[in-house]
Amino acid sequence: MSVSFPGVVVSEESGDGARPAGARPPVRRPRLTPEREDEFLSAALAVVRETGYEALTMEGVAARAQCSKATLYRLYRTKQHLVATALSRTRPARGLPLDTGSLRGDLLAAARRASSEFEDSTTLVWAVAHASIEDRALHDALRLAFIDPETAELAAAVDRAVARGELSHRPAAARQLSGLLFGAALVHSLDGRTGPSGLEALVEDVLLPALLHS
Repeated sequence: MSVSFPGVVVSEESGDGARPAGARPPVRRPRLTPEREDEFLSAALAVVRETGYEALTMEGVAARAQCSKATLYRLYRTKQHLVATALSRTRPARGLPLDTGSLRGDLLAAARRASSEFEDSTTLVWAVAHASIEDRALHDALRLAFIDPETAELAAAVDRAVARGELSHRPAAARQLSGLLFGAALVHSLDGRTGPSGLEALVEDVLLPALLHS
């Protein structure tokens, strides 16, 4: 039998075996719904925007999300993991496909996605990026949750281009793709440049030529 509460579903299993006399019933944790977890992550980012990363506490996020501090620690372990997960899972362009059928199309799609993400969250991204310079645990959490998946996606785009015959081999410049693209996105956001045109120009003038001729 399942019992539903707002944001959670508690499953209760029935069985024929009798519980020993005096035995306490097993403790069953509620199963978190994706919608409720999104509320936790959105609350974390809201606290970062309001107070800065350094002042964020699990207690503050729990109060904002109207949940227990124990729930947050069980799900995310540390505030670094919580913030990194929140940035990865709630970014506005999350889920947009990169497999367009051509290397140029894939890189342009990545550029537009990066532009959208940094443009919508400039203050937040810079606050967390600055904090990660001195907080090694945050740096590592961001790499696992955000940087490594994005880097792998760009690497997969290059591999597809090799398989299609657009590239004769995996070029050395492929190792620099994520750094060039996301570094440029950060600089553009700092300069207040909006829209994807600047990163699209980077693809056409720098990234594609480097991949085709290295």
